[in-house]
Amino acid sequence: MSIRKLPYGLIAFLTLINILNFFDRYIVQAVEPVLKSEFGLSNQQSGLLGAAFVVGYVFFSPLFGFFGDRVDRRILMAVGLVAWSLFTGLGGLAPGFAVFLIARMLVGVGEASFGAIVPSFLKGRVQDMVALNSALSIFYVAIPVGSALGYIAGGQMAATWGWRTLFMLATVPGLVLAFGFMFVAKESRVASVTAVRPSFFSGIASIAKSPVLRLTILGYVLQTFALNGIAMFVVRHVANLGMPEDVAAQYFGINLAVTGFLGALGGGQLASRLVVNSTLPVRGLLLFVGLTTLFGVPFLSAALLLSTPWLFFALCFVAQISLFAGTAPLNSVLVARAPTGLEAFTQGMTIFAIQLFGSALAPVFIGWIADALITSTQIAEGRALAFGLQLSSIAMVVAAIVWLMAAKKERQSSSQAV
Repeated sequence: MSIRKLPYGLIAFLTLINILNFFDRYIVQAVEPVLKSEFGLSNQQSGLLGAAFVVGYVFFSPLFGFFGDRVDRRILMAVGLVAWSLFTGLGGLAPGFAVFLIARMLVGVGEASFGAIVPSFLKGRVQDMVALNSALSIFYVAIPVGSALGYIAGGQMAATWGWRTLFMLATVPGLVLAFGFMFVAKESRVASVTAVRPSFFSGIASIAKSPVLRLTILGYVLQTFALNGIAMFVVRHVANLGMPEDVAAQYFGINLAVTGFLGALGGGQLASRLVVNSTLPVRGLLLFVGLTTLFGVPFLSAALLLSTPWLFFALCFVAQISLFAGTAPLNSVLVARAPTGLEAFTQGMTIFAIQLFGSALAPVFIGWIADALITSTQIAEGRALAFGLQLSSIAMVVAAIVWLMAAKKERQSSSQAV
């Protein structure tokens, strides 16, 4: 399928929902300083605010992926959209820290239905791998755009009307968009219905047999660790450099939107063009992801050493582009190398891994390091947090190395097949 023949209407609809997905996810990070103050939290407890939704997301992504290979995916996505929207509003009613954490966990349950299913849902309509990568490059623009809107709206609305109003209003768009699935054509999956599928644990074993999949997912875990660690504490880090928190959230949101558009869309489209005539497109995509990630490491590391907010944003601009450039290629590799008939389940297991070992651990570890440095060395809180955030730079280096190893494995496996 050529790029001109892509189902752009469907891609636009799914991208809009994905924007809302990440908007609802990242409004917590935007108002983290307010929540920390209102609930009287330590740095480590504050880290749990960002990790809470991961609990529901982690444990339900494999289940939604498992059933996504067996039943009508439109229904699963619509139900999940309604659920996460309602639970986002519930967070705005939380009287304290514990109830807020529970609400965020339930948001993760709803979001699991969407992230685990969409790549395989699109693959059913876009069979060509390079064209699918181009489609996913549009879909994953929603990650930075939705996250940026979360930061910008979160910071501004928290300052104007309070954070609870923000969470309540975030309920409405999802309830409206859920009706859109009534107009999405039903999938034609005759082979999927008649095929004999492995059990849940046999499916996991099938995924684990592929060295390329194992390495791709491991690198994805490390990349997610880096991204979520920075996202959780960036507003407070920039505030420690002298910029007001609401202004920091707004400018980081703008930075995120621009770099996400350039990185996710531009990087995905560039990767498609680089591998369009390749005999080993999966290897080419893995090399692209590894090299672009490695390129961004020195910029992120240097940004965290600076004491000027504007220089921090300038260097982060380059680092963010390099990170987002690999989003579509990574998911294209996952869909391409997933065992036949287990595409959604592979995506669900990948989400399980990246959220449990990436998103959930990053803010907690970074917060723990910052608290430990303050206690043991008596350095200023802002400096301690900056040192803790360097874990993200380290994670990026290791992720790049792992993806380059995956590219080598892909070449070896292709040579053996010949």
